[in-house]
Amino acid sequence: MSPAQLAAEIRGHRELLLMSDYDGTLVPLAPRPELALPGEGLLNLLRQLLRRPGLHLAIISGRPVTDLRRLLPVPGLFWAGLHGSQVAGPDGVVVNLIPEPSGDIPWPKIFHLARKTAAGTPGFLVENKGEGVALHYRLAEPAAAAAALRQFRCDLQPFLPCGLELLPGHKILEIRRRGINKGLAVTYFTRLWPQALPLYLGDDRTDEDAFAALPAGGLAVGVGSRFRGRTRYYLDSAAAVNQFLELLIKDDRELTPA
Repeated sequence: MSPAQLAAEIRGHRELLLMSDYDGTLVPLAPRPELALPGEGLLNLLRQLLRRPGLHLAIISGRPVTDLRRLLPVPGLFWAGLHGSQVAGPDGVVVNLIPEPSGDIPWPKIFHLARKTAAGTPGFLVENKGEGVALHYRLAEPAAAAAALRQFRCDLQPFLPCGLELLPGHKILEIRRRGINKGLAVTYFTRLWPQALPLYLGDDRTDEDAFAALPAGGLAVGVGSRFRGRTRYYLDSAAAVNQFLELLIKDDRELTPA
């Protein structure tokens, strides 16, 4: 599907709830998380979108809310971090969408295990999210990465009963609290704006939870090759996503009386 075809699908809806993943969707995947930066062109696109009457914009990511605010300092934007477990709006107030765990999760020990795995395998990177840990291995040799991940899963077994789960993605393995998923944030935002047409853009396994949480009539837009033929709405890449956003701005200008 082309960006123009997707834009045509929502043309005529005066209120739109646009939700999007960040890495691999708004920006291309990068070898290291800190290299996946938004260009000024993307930031300008988001600013222009938020000036469109009836458009609500939320970014839902596995990154912490603090990272999203730093990367996308756009007035009027909503953010959901840690796979939808935290949301924050323009007022800066952070809302936790899941209750605090009944037992303590030993995140420092889990982070130490991840660091141990990364130290022993070239090309591994560890991301400490506070309430979560991610092992990135895009730069690792595939056979060595597979062996290291098997050992890491084995070492992690004693901690899983604490309420943890493992989530594989694009050359990434995340450890997070059980019950967290991006569908929590989708439900939160769709309840805020129940009259808006909801649309979610995402490129990874974690985004499938967001697709499933969309209400009837919502548009699930897969981004990248993994979703080709699997979702009704599909865009090839982050570049195509940006083209789609540009068309939304163009359509708004054409519909606004002079």
